[in-house]
Amino acid sequence: MFHSTEKDEGTSQNKIYVASVLIGTPVGRLKMLGDEKSRLKDAHNSAASLMIRALQQG
Repeated sequence: MFHSTEKDEGTSQNKIYVASVLIGTPVGRLKMLGDEKSRLKDAHNSAASLMIRALQQG
């Protein structure tokens, strides 16, 4: 599993972050982008949460 910050823009008082999660699967790689968030930790959690949902849905 690999995670990264895809978007980091705005002023220090008004930052917007978007994170992604990349995992390897038996048939290739799966990448999920999270939602825009004002905190980096929340952006990473968003990407991870969306990845978990996608994997559960099959």
